[in-house]
Amino acid sequence: MTAPVFIIGIAHARSPTGGGKEMCMLLRKLFKLLFSRYTISALIILLDIAVLAYLIVSFSAYSVVFLVEVLIVNLMVLIAIMNADYNPEYRVSWIAVVLMFPVVGALLYVLFHRHGMREKDRQRATESMEKMLELDTHDVPLDSLSEIDELAAGKARAITRCDPAARLYTGASVYYPSGEELYADMLRALGSAEKFIFLEYFIIEEGVMWGGILGILKEKAAAGVEVRVMFDDIGCMRRLPGGYERTLRSYGIMAQRFSPASPRVSAVHNNRDHRKICIVDGVVAFTGGANIADEYINAEERFGHWKDGGVSLRGEAVNGLTRLFISLWDMTSGNASDFEKYITKCQEKVTDRGYYMPFGSGPGPLYPGKSGKRVFEDLINQARRYVYITTPYLIVDFDLTSSLIGAAERGVDVRIITPAKADKRLVKVMTKSSYAQLIASGVKIYEYTPGFIHEKLVVSDDVYAVIGTINFDYRSLVHHFEDAVWICGSPTVAAARDGFLDTLSRSAEISEEQARLKLHEWVVKCLLRIFAPLM
Repeated sequence: MTAPVFIIGIAHARSPTGGGKEMCMLLRKLFKLLFSRYTISALIILLDIAVLAYLIVSFSAYSVVFLVEVLIVNLMVLIAIMNADYNPEYRVSWIAVVLMFPVVGALLYVLFHRHGMREKDRQRATESMEKMLELDTHDVPLDSLSEIDELAAGKARAITRCDPAARLYTGASVYYPSGEELYADMLRALGSAEKFIFLEYFIIEEGVMWGGILGILKEKAAAGVEVRVMFDDIGCMRRLPGGYERTLRSYGIMAQRFSPASPRVSAVHNNRDHRKICIVDGVVAFTGGANIADEYINAEERFGHWKDGGVSLRGEAVNGLTRLFISLWDMTSGNASDFEKYITKCQEKVTDRGYYMPFGSGPGPLYPGKSGKRVFEDLINQARRYVYITTPYLIVDFDLTSSLIGAAERGVDVRIITPAKADKRLVKVMTKSSYAQLIASGVKIYEYTPGFIHEKLVVSDDVYAVIGTINFDYRSLVHHFEDAVWICGSPTVAAARDGFLDTLSRSAEISEEQARLKLHEWVVKCLLRIFAPLM
């Protein structure tokens, strides 16, 4: 009996004991993972790199001239890294890789240093954005905001430098302090759909939450409503069956897998679609931390109580999230959407007197600046009274660390809530490693004691809030496609502040003593900190 057949036989064997059943399930999952296209693609990529490295090392051993050429290439790579317009941490990480692995390091840099998009993808997304901007004339001139608050106008203007297609809108919104409340409103909105439904999520998993949504999608698609669903291929790797987009298409739903995994050696695999967007008829749109899986609404317990949150938009501000959805949809499908069908044209102004700027963040050149990082830095650097932050991960670079410390040292009340229970142990160590320096400077760090907090929220001075999908870590700020809504002067800001304070009441403040790393944590931190910007 061959090994794979033997494993299958064990996996399908029945056992009268609970332990035996658990073992069978574990073996099935292991077999499925080992022989999945994701694992095979990863192994092929590693094999390609290993073969190239072996050839270089082999030639170097037999040819002095070739060895000198390799050393010259290494030197040129180091010079290129030193002169590149990189974040200091990113530069240091690559220098460490090249110096620690002289041959392989330079090869890895050549293959993976670019975290930008492929040219054809950039062109498709750009064309889609430009077409939408021509048709969408419902934004508010920044000069209107300047007349009210020049500082706010400056913040909005900075966002447009990082996301050139971002526009300022009026509208109305609702803040959701939990995934359960967001989900309930989503179901009501989806049930009322008459024209179109757009869903874009990093994770979709079969279960209670997706079952409730899918039932409505099938019904609406059968009734002639245009339904589009896009999910990230790597994000759903262990969540959905292979070829699930074909299953959705069989229901009459238009479906796309974002950036399917392949054995191609490319840094593009790092650029995942981490967005969470739901749009119904151009009337209402939802975004926030919650993916579509049962833990996000606590229908399944993972890491204790799961605290999430989000926001819904109504009025012309919905156009901003529609733009983000269609740009990646067109990039993925290769087709051009008729955006005019999806523009929100309000006969009567829907407004709560607030201003909204939905914006995207992601790799260049589509996003010439790091939008999420720029927005966070502006809010922190210009805060006058307080900045409140919730994030599942706190792995911040030198710039953001300096902003947080600077705000605390000038007397701003800076409070950050992170999870008490981590979803990833190593990431928890990296998050904890940021505590000591921040606490010593006056930043107050809290951990959400009931479990895991996944909400991404920044609220400041009772004037501004940012709600979306952007974490305080390298992957979110550099590699992933993300979305968020910058909110100014809306009642939603106060609601978000109150939501933060309620979460704070269920969180424990971390002391300087508690922030100290244990020996094994310190070792892990030292090793991972070097390579964190590349991960």
